[in-house]
Amino acid sequence: MMEPNQNDISGLSQISVSVTNSEEGRRTLRQRPVGLTITVEKIDRVLTEVQAQIEHLRRYSANLGLGKRKLAGMESKWAGE
Repeated sequence: MMEPNQNDISGLSQISVSVTNSEEGRRTLRQRPVGLTITVEKIDRVLTEVQAQIEHLRRYSANLGLGKRKLAGMESKWAGE
């Protein structure tokens, strides 16, 4: 699974402040986190990886279900003998 690296989380504590004038003439401060930019490519890679894991778990679950049914059939056969 993809883990965030230092570059992905380095800007979490940094704040960018910009001063703008509002319509009433008052100054307002706008803050936005710096370094929180995540690319669409990163999101796509994580999504693809999650989808692959979900598919793997579905196949695993299906195989477990088959194994359980086989075991139940063998147990009922042995109990009937």
